[in-house]
Amino acid sequence: MSWVSDNRHWILFAGVVLTTLGAAGVAVVGLVATVSTLVAGGPLLGVVAVTVLGTLLLAGLDVVLVAALASELASRASFPTNRGAADAFHRAERFVPPLRSLGLGDRFEPSLDERKAALDERYVEGDLSEREYEAELQTLLAEHDESIPDVSRETAVEAADAHETHEVRETREVERET
Repeated sequence: MSWVSDNRHWILFAGVVLTTLGAAGVAVVGLVATVSTLVAGGPLLGVVAVTVLGTLLLAGLDVVLVAALASELASRASFPTNRGAADAFHRAERFVPPLRSLGLGDRFEPSLDERKAALDERYVEGDLSEREYEAELQTLLAEHDESIPDVSRETAVEAADAHETHEVRETREVERET
């Protein structure tokens, strides 16, 4: 990775600080210029227009940089897993496509091991009977199997068959030698 991509959050933070200070500075200088124009006399509308326009442009840029910083920090953050939150983020990502780039639904999705551990805990605590535990475990494993593409499952079966065939050949060779 490049230095810029590694330090993007710091660059965005510096941009937020500079645009905030710039907008505040333009507003203060504009206020002083407006008061000065009122006292000395002159075209007040031009001074106020330039001040408002400069402040609004810098404030708008500041809002964009804050949003980019929040997005960058969210993409780097480590979140606790939660099935309900993951489902909510997946729904939000369907309705607001730009959210997909953050991948929050996947970040909140509990792993198979975490879901099995929670199921085991419920069983140990007595919340589930043995029959309910087995049924939920089967459902969990079935969901996991559905998430694995068929191609990789076929490849795994072929690899296992090839490995088994190789072991059979080796066993036969050893038997012939003895």
